[in-house]
Amino acid sequence: MNTKTFTLKQIKKTTDLAEKCIIVVSETRAKNANTWSVFELKTSERIEKALKRREEPLKTGDLLSIPGVEKTDADLFLAVLPEEMTTFNLLGFAGAALKQGLPASAKSLSLVFLEAKEEARLSDCFGAAIATRIFQMPVYGKRVEKLKPFKLKDVFIFSAANQQKNFNYGFETGEGENLVRYLGALPPNELNTITYGAKIKELATKYKFQLKFYSHAELKKMGAGAFTAVDQGNPDSKGGIYELTYSPSKAKNKNAIAFVGKGLCFDTGGYDVKTQGYMIGMKADMTGSALALSNMMTAARLKWPLKMKAFLGVTENHISPKAYKADEVVIALNGMSIEVINTDAEGRMVLADTLTLASRAKPEMIIDYATLTGSATIAIGTSYSAGFTNREELHSRIIKSGKISGERVWPFPLDKDFGKTLESPIADMIQCAPKRSPDHILAAYFLSQFVDKDIPWVHIDLSSAEHTGGLAHVESALTGFGVRWTMEFLKASFKI
Repeated sequence: MNTKTFTLKQIKKTTDLAEKCIIVVSETRAKNANTWSVFELKTSERIEKALKRREEPLKTGDLLSIPGVEKTDADLFLAVLPEEMTTFNLLGFAGAALKQGLPASAKSLSLVFLEAKEEARLSDCFGAAIATRIFQMPVYGKRVEKLKPFKLKDVFIFSAANQQKNFNYGFETGEGENLVRYLGALPPNELNTITYGAKIKELATKYKFQLKFYSHAELKKMGAGAFTAVDQGNPDSKGGIYELTYSPSKAKNKNAIAFVGKGLCFDTGGYDVKTQGYMIGMKADMTGSALALSNMMTAARLKWPLKMKAFLGVTENHISPKAYKADEVVIALNGMSIEVINTDAEGRMVLADTLTLASRAKPEMIIDYATLTGSATIAIGTSYSAGFTNREELHSRIIKSGKISGERVWPFPLDKDFGKTLESPIADMIQCAPKRSPDHILAAYFLSQFVDKDIPWVHIDLSSAEHTGGLAHVESALTGFGVRWTMEFLKASFKI
């Protein structure tokens, strides 16, 4: 897709506003007739006539369609800014405007931003929204024949200042979200530990990441009993931990930032099998690893000067004679013994050894991601994700990064007294509480025991990885949540 930027003064010199044109304006400006004088006379007259035909003036959040009169006319869409100007709302606003103003058949689109003080954020939000709107999620069979792929080739941006950089940033974060959504949507007979591994290798080659794979046999020899306990459920799984490294030549950081992701290609629950339909959707239980992988890709595409690593714990949780069981005691990679309580709490087992491996790389910071607990969705819903950290001073940065990016995260406590619930009479700790508990907090506390205390660590429980009806600018239930938050968090942490 090609993008070109112009100043607002150049609109009058541009006779063709593309096939479709979305004009973003505030309620105040929409009521001022002089606002439309920026356009050539023919276009401004069309807008004024359409407004006169309305019984009521435009108000916040309105979308007004003004179809072209002649074949050469662009279809115009007036989009009035929402009352709440948070990034989350602006992303939703951009998504709604594009849903009406950008059909699949359109080959070109103009974006006209008439609010100079908001045009930077609007460029970012529309960039992200365009990327996710034109992306095709996987479908199969006769549905393929019914597809109407987007034909968009050109986007023209009109604004007071050049917004190419902000639009590109938004578009790249949207592309990052697309990778997470796409991988999470693939059915388990298409995405398994073998094919997922092939995809990871493909992306590593494309973006010149160094790649090392720790197989089941190697992990077992290393003493990674928590990971291998889960992975052994499918003797043919070919699961393991992938370590990727991105080392740009002029990196600002000596020690890498490490992303850690839970990569359960499918989760049956093991012997504590999921019932009552809770197994549906478990193909996306690898979202955390897809997000860690996507963060590396997005940073590389943005050419950020940051050394990064990703540790992806890729496996499946199956039922078989080899599968691990409740009451087992396993020894994790860091030497801690874990008494197994529930085989459906496999994510924290996989992450335990993956976090230990990441800690041994001595990174500057670790951020891990996982669709880890149902209690996080109960505690905070699916429009926010839950955050945890071993550095309380990062709480404000976690929140602020969510507000600026539009992907909202809220921190929960991680005090030591939560650890009392995880005490075991026979092992160093139990895997999870046997009875009802704040499991999102206990799971995070459990994971904290596998992170070197000298390393700042953030854990994101991705309760918003799936949101019915879509979230903000993303129309699909699988949201790709986390890429924008991570990029903003890194910008704040490393002054990018």
